[in-house]
Amino acid sequence: MLGIWFAAVMLAVAFVTDITKQKIPNWLTVTGAISGLIFHLATTGWNGLAFSAAGLACGFAPMLALYVLRAVGAGDVKLFAALGAFTGAVFSLYAMAASLICAGLIALLVLLWRSDGVQRLTHAGFLLIQLAAFRKLSVLMSDPASDGRLRFPFMWAVLPGVMITIIQWEALGV
Repeated sequence: MLGIWFAAVMLAVAFVTDITKQKIPNWLTVTGAISGLIFHLATTGWNGLAFSAAGLACGFAPMLALYVLRAVGAGDVKLFAALGAFTGAVFSLYAMAASLICAGLIALLVLLWRSDGVQRLTHAGFLLIQLAAFRKLSVLMSDPASDGRLRFPFMWAVLPGVMITIIQWEALGV
């Protein structure tokens, strides 16, 4: 439980730096990951270290896949690794899922807000129909609007996603 609050402080700092400088600094993520490992080793021994290492791996691996797809930045990958080191595998995966849902909602709002939002949404719908009906994976690789991609700091979604997860965990007494 205490690890979640350490992670919350780390996320607050990451939020401010990501919004203001569009970068999550390595000193924050590396210090966070090492601190999470040491914290759990010191408080619960080798089992705590295993808990923390599993959290680090579960926070890192899925985000690395998203980084390869250019959906998130490298700082986001390292941040979720550090979050996992503090909170464990299950919490980090729940927080990641909540953050991705929040990111989808934010992206939809940004898309609809833009003047060409309906056109882009229609195009995306046709791509999904092609993918589902024809199992044509090449539609995912071709993006005619790649220069005009909608971008926003992922921390806009991470912060509410983690807060939602914390509230749910508190309510469940985990």
